[in-house]
Amino acid sequence: MTVLDFEVELAPDAWVDGTAAMPRPDYAYITLIDVTAGEAAVFAVWLRDSFAPAPHLVRFASSLAMANGEDTPSPLPATCGTEEIRAVLHHHLDAIARVWVREHRDCDPRRRSSVPVARIG
Repeated sequence: MTVLDFEVELAPDAWVDGTAAMPRPDYAYITLIDVTAGEAAVFAVWLRDSFAPAPHLVRFASSLAMANGEDTPSPLPATCGTEEIRAVLHHHLDAIARVWVREHRDCDPRRRSSVPVARIG
């Protein structure tokens, strides 16, 4: 499988790094690296509105959800703007983090405060 590393300027002096891969002819994924939910939302709206063949085809997941066994991406809203998408991504991360904390009560509390990178694919 061929993988492409990229860097995209979202706004002046606001860059996003990521990786794109296409494991099957009908499926591709993009992993954004070290981004906030707001940055991921800007990228997701651009991807959905400018590149994806249909808005309903864009889905997202987070590294924390995947680490907890959640392997089904969630659909990105097909018509919302950047702020609404940011809120959806924050809600996703908060919900997954609550589950992680509940399941790992005995772990180092410093790890509980880390928030994973959002993954869109």
